[in-house]
Amino acid sequence: MGEHTARRCCLGWDFSTQQVKVVAVDTEMNICYEDSVQFDRDLPEFGTQGGVHVHKDRLTVTSPVLMWVQALDIILEKMKASGFDFSQVLALSGAGQQHGSVYWSAGASLVLTSLSPDLPLHQQLQACFTLGDCPVWMDSSTTAQCRHLEAAVGGAQVLSCLTGSRAYERFTGNQIAKIYQQNPEAYLRTERISLVSSFAASLFLGSYSPIDYSDGSGMNLLQIQEKVWSQACLSACAPHLEEKLGSPVPSCSVVGAISSYYIQRYGFAPGCRVVAFTGDNPASLAGMRLEEGDIAVSLGTSDTLFLWLREPLPALEGHVFCNPVEPQHYMALLCFKNGSLMREKIRDESASHSWSEFSKALQSTEMGNSGNLGFYFDVMEITPEIIGCHRFNAENHEVPAFPGDVEIRALIEGQFMAKRIHAEGLGYRVMPKTKILATGGASCNKDILQVLADVFGAPVYVMDTSSSACVGSAYRAFHGLAGGTDMAFSEVVKSAPKPRLAATPTPGASEVYEALLPRYARLEQKILSQTGSPLK
Repeated sequence: MGEHTARRCCLGWDFSTQQVKVVAVDTEMNICYEDSVQFDRDLPEFGTQGGVHVHKDRLTVTSPVLMWVQALDIILEKMKASGFDFSQVLALSGAGQQHGSVYWSAGASLVLTSLSPDLPLHQQLQACFTLGDCPVWMDSSTTAQCRHLEAAVGGAQVLSCLTGSRAYERFTGNQIAKIYQQNPEAYLRTERISLVSSFAASLFLGSYSPIDYSDGSGMNLLQIQEKVWSQACLSACAPHLEEKLGSPVPSCSVVGAISSYYIQRYGFAPGCRVVAFTGDNPASLAGMRLEEGDIAVSLGTSDTLFLWLREPLPALEGHVFCNPVEPQHYMALLCFKNGSLMREKIRDESASHSWSEFSKALQSTEMGNSGNLGFYFDVMEITPEIIGCHRFNAENHEVPAFPGDVEIRALIEGQFMAKRIHAEGLGYRVMPKTKILATGGASCNKDILQVLADVFGAPVYVMDTSSSACVGSAYRAFHGLAGGTDMAFSEVVKSAPKPRLAATPTPGASEVYEALLPRYARLEQKILSQTGSPLK
């Protein structure tokens, strides 16, 4: 390890729900150090489960701020004990779980600028927060505030066009509004509100770090076109909010030099730069090195799509964020609850609990499944809001069941057609250079990936992205050092490990799915109209 850690490098940090993690990436884009602190395992005194406190109403979910600070202390001490050479760190950046917020008390800025290198951070910052437990992305207690915000600006679609998303309970503006309404004294005593990302950056700067455009666009507060706070949204949430947030900055900004605290305590070089931290999802886009027209598909318990967009079309579903590596472009995110658990259920029912039999079914059925289409939602889906299983034959008649092999292909084709339809609804278009990056548990099944390539008409690649937010943060630190907007991100990371080609579209696939996709979309709308979804 000593040989590797002597290399000049950038650090990438990830302040997630369950852990604080760090990687060091050297100038050749290789990981040369990696470590983490797990909250429940390493900091049991905070009494969290999965890094959070779920309150009695089951809707309010918070995390202790000092838990993140103490985790940072622990991981830095571990690095120091391992012989890590902090003087070789050129720059650092990081990611924080999106939407969560931290509330700095009056006078906290003075404490940040006068930290003693003789004491750990968590001992010095104990009195610096007006809220000891802060809302995180799992919180869903702000429905009233969401409806108020939408009404204040003229409706959900207006808000989506303005900020990239309709009002969501976990989004920061609505969380701030709830705190102002229910705990006005704490709000008034707050001199600065940070996102988890800018809070973490502030710890390294020794002063308040600005919120970056990309993570800031997950707040229902930032105008994504103009990159400024929306005065209408601010006014609808709480008074004097703009001064508590500070001005947002491009995600590739160098926001300052590292605090003298880290120079004296750990041996960082005075020239070490801090590049604006961003959200975990934007950082993952950087870690997967997406480019214009690309799409990343995470096939896990839930399925998630990351899209690189030039011209977004904000809608009532999905989210549009400012792009973390190209300020003039955008990224979109779509989440589908019925992912791997639905695939496993159909595997058990139709393939005798065997992935091998599941794959054989995909191999033995033709593209397009003879016109049979299926919608499989074991739990209420996010995109679209449908629950239940709905099967249609080639004549668009709903049928109660399919043969096992037809059921399996209908599930996989349906999942990927839905993803393409809803991605295109946000402005995504398949381009000649488009590539799909697949991650998550199901990405190891080549037959599932083949259907993905066929439905999208683009090659599918796989890569190890278990630390994509962390690695992406280190890449972004290099990008900030290189001048950010003055140099293409792809040029900075061109020597990074390449993804592996896993599947290419089958000849004739485009014709098959170009015919099926409009049918699938019409049937989805039919189901929505029958179920009375608010998004129909």
